[in-house]
Amino acid sequence: MKITHFSNSFMSISSQGETFVCDPWVGKANASGWQSFPEFSSIELAEYLADAKWIYVSHLHDDHFHPETLKVHGLLDREFIIKRFSQPILRERLKRLGVTRIREIDAFEVVKIGPFEISIFPQLSSNSSGLEDDVNFDLDTSIAIKADGKVFFNQVDNPLSFEDLKNVHAYISQKMGAIDVACLMSGAASEYPHLFLGVDHANEKKRIVDRSLLDLAQWLSLLNPQYYFPAGGTYLIPGWLSQFAANVAQPTYPEIVNFLSDKRLSTQCISLEGGRFLEWDSESQKVEVGSSISPVVFEREVATEIHKVDPYVYEHFDAPEWSVLTKYLDQARSNWEEKVVRKHYEITQSIIFEVYRPLSLKDGKSDVSKHLGTFRIHAAKTPDRGVLSIHIDQRALFACVVRKLVWNGVLGALCLYERTPNRHYPTDFFSLNFLTITDQQVEQLVDSIEA
Repeated sequence: MKITHFSNSFMSISSQGETFVCDPWVGKANASGWQSFPEFSSIELAEYLADAKWIYVSHLHDDHFHPETLKVHGLLDREFIIKRFSQPILRERLKRLGVTRIREIDAFEVVKIGPFEISIFPQLSSNSSGLEDDVNFDLDTSIAIKADGKVFFNQVDNPLSFEDLKNVHAYISQKMGAIDVACLMSGAASEYPHLFLGVDHANEKKRIVDRSLLDLAQWLSLLNPQYYFPAGGTYLIPGWLSQFAANVAQPTYPEIVNFLSDKRLSTQCISLEGGRFLEWDSESQKVEVGSSISPVVFEREVATEIHKVDPYVYEHFDAPEWSVLTKYLDQARSNWEEKVVRKHYEITQSIIFEVYRPLSLKDGKSDVSKHLGTFRIHAAKTPDRGVLSIHIDQRALFACVVRKLVWNGVLGALCLYERTPNRHYPTDFFSLNFLTITDQQVEQLVDSIEA
């Protein structure tokens, strides 16, 4: 077995001359608010992936399911491996891309694919912190892959709780054997704390990093793999929001190594990001670590400097004036309220949008001279429940409402926030994915506005 890690959750696993690729992503994601890193030559990467037979796509987020990467690197004619989801959105999007070979696999089932045995594990919690959430998307997945007698567990960025992981580990141990190598996410692949205004970024970053390192040690103690490498939830911030990059709550590789060495775990920590590989010789069982392909940009500071002037995709969209935009928002709010009631979601905080054209900073705060207006989505039952204020560009807001952009990506990368009290309510946040209007409602609004 040979495992090569490119970036984020993008990696390849090879055995007996066959190659299985996970979550290929190169370029922009999250409505252009994330940039893949390290960066590779597309020509060299396409050549390296030319013999890949299978593509595993863990879930819909576009740092995992990235149509442009699949097109540019000539991967659409391969067999795609996905979980059988309760709603076949991923399958249908693959079909619309022109993919003709799609194998859907039930969760917690071992399937033979070429020289590999694989098992896919579903999202069992909406967050790894055990916070209550009513939405419970069937979205993320993790995967275990066995080849040449070795078992590899790839968490991806599936927010498994420790109790979830116990169940997954028990299944893998019983059906596939002991885990030899694991890649696990560490730190926050979210907008907190770096995109939140009025918080102590340094202290919050340290708190989250410290907690994630403790969680990582607990996970590795349970899984007890021979090797571990960090992967998943890693990216570069392009554009003007790159000024917040230093506050992203993710530990550095040296921090991970130092922390785990103090814990005296038997697991060996290695770094593969950037095209490096870990390989077992199938006969001698000797282990080699080396480089499969070299990135063209590997220094984070250099990449940030290159991409700090990149535009965001919403800048190419237009949006109606405020008085018209509020009509679209009224309809979207009505749709959202209907969904919240029908699904029995409990919304805790007041939710308001502070809308700007453009969204920008002045003296560490959103530039009030660019403020267009305030729109309330929800009023809390009592004032003590607090307020979530979302600062957003008018064009990004409109694009999400009319479904030109996806809320999840915009909220996760292109907004600024204020929150009192500073507490995360997952249901409040995730429910905003339903703040949209249908094509028919757009047509009706256009007709009524023009009448």
